[in-house]
Formats: sequence, C-alpha cells, structure tokens
Amino acid sequence: MIQGPQAPQAPPVPPASYWPDGGGERPVTSKAPGWAKAVLAGAAAVAVLGGGLIAVRNVGQEATPVALPSPSFDLPSDLPSTLPSTLPSTLPSSLPSSSGLPSSAPSSDAAETPAATSTFPPLKAVPEVCDLLPASLTTRLAPKSQSEPGVQKDGYGALRKGCEWTPKAKNIKNGILESRTIFLAVNVWPSVEDAREDADFNFDSMKDMAGTKEENPGLKYLSTYGEMKDLDGIGDETHAMYTQNLKGTTNVWAYIVMGNTTINVRYFGTDNKDGQITAQGANTKPVAEDVLMKGAQEVAEQTVKALTR
Repeated sequence: MIQGPQAPQAPPVPPASYWPDGGGERPVTSKAPGWAKAVLAGAAAVAVLGGGLIAVRNVGQEATPVALPSPSFDLPSDLPSTLPSTLPSTLPSSLPSSSGLPSSAPSSDAAETPAATSTFPPLKAVPEVCDLLPASLTTRLAPKSQSEPGVQKDGYGALRKGCEWTPKAKNIKNGILESRTIFLAVNVWPSVEDAREDADFNFDSMKDMAGTKEENPGLKYLSTYGEMKDLDGIGDETHAMYTQNLKGTTNVWAYIVMGNTTINVRYFGTDNKDGQITAQGANTKPVAEDVLMKGAQEVAEQTVKALTR
C-alpha cells in the first residue's frame, strides 16, 4: 500500500557553543567544522522526508599576524681593543647587518591585499526569495512542490532571507517516485569585501570536502563528496559540488558571490521504487550528478537574473 509523504524532521544544526558571542565573533578556523559536513551530508535525507529546513550560518576567517624574529647583532670576537684615531672621510650609506637581514623592512604597501571589486550594483535589502524563481522553473525542477519561506537569521552584519520548494504530493513516473526539493538563501552584506570573505570561506569548505568520504556515526551512513566544479558566467564566481550517501540520497550544493551578495543553492533528489518518500532502503536510488548539477545551475542563473533586474 502506498503511503503519503512523511512529516519533515529537523536537520542537524551547529551546536550553540560554536558561536560563543551570539554571532559577534567569527570563528578563526578556515576548514569546515565537523557539524558542517554533517549538515551537508544529511541535508538530502531531511529534504526527501518532506523538505526539512537546512540552517547554515556563514562564518569567516580572520588572518593572524606572524611575528618575525628580531635580527641578531653579535659583535665579532676579534674586535680590536682600541679604534684607529682617524676614520675614512666617507662611509657607505647602509651597512649589512651581521644577521644577513636587510637594514630596512620592505614597504607595507606592497603586501596589502587588493580590495575586492565587482561590476554588480550593490543590494541594500533582501527581496522575498520565494518570488525570485518562476513557477515554470520550480514545477519542472521540483514537481508538485510548494514554496515556504525559510527561517534565516541575520548575522555578522548580513541580511538574510530564504525559501524552500518541497513536495506536497507524490510525483510518480513509470513506477518511480521522484522526490525533488529546492533550497535557496540570499545574504546581503555591508560591502563587497564582506561578501567575498563569506564566499571564500564557503569555497574553502567545499575544497576541503571535495573528493573525500566521511562516515557520520550520528547519521549512520557513509557520505561521498564529489569534485568542486566551476559554474562559469554566474555572478562574480560560482562553485558547486555533488554529494551522495550509500543509502541513495543525493544533492548538489552551489554557492555564488555577486557584488555585496552571496547566494546559497541546494537541489536535492531521490528516486524510490517502493512509492514512498523515504531516505533509505534497497529501493532508494541516487539521482545522477549531471541532473542535479544542471538543476542547481538553472536555479543559480535565475536567482542572479532576478536580483539584477
């Protein structure tokens, strides 16, 4: 007997201790914390159970200055006890130090990082994200889904809004239940530099996970992360990655930076032979990477287009 869609379950979220100052301080790590992988790997399992919320809080990295050792000026042991009564009339303008270091440090201007730039006009507010994708796109990529505003919390100076398109009825084709969910979030930052810092952190996290496998004891399955891919021509820079676990749940994560704005896209997909929306079992089949990658790219392209009208 075919059962209806099951109620959504809450996804894994970061522990409260990860943000000890309520969002006022940025963690200094450049690598994705353990819970971040769990959220990404477990996201599809939540989504196919009715489209659970994926809560991701963007964090950045601050560089720590490195102290250089002080130069040593040891005098030679054979220095004469008395100096000559006369000295040369001219002396060189600079003498090398005994340590071999230059007598003066290079100008700090040469070490400055160029300011982030973009040709996209800055946004001052976040529009209603559910209005950014046309029904013709969402009904094709996520059949029989409905949009619901996501719960996005402002933080680190960014204004955030999100939306989810989750299945509300069964979409069965040739005896296969095709479950698709779209998650979209838009983050407007105070400056292009802030947006670039957020994007770079997420791109670094994607690089760390790309091409790896991870066993999540809490989620009880092995996740595999695909290679990080460039999606050219979308915003200032866009990258994406495919994720699959051994129980058949799959998704593509795409991240876009566009001026002072970053965009988070996730497109989930699972096929089930037993006619039930489930995240596990022998009848649960993964959706091919090229299918989900193309869908995520379409969502990213349409979002950028809608934000720059």
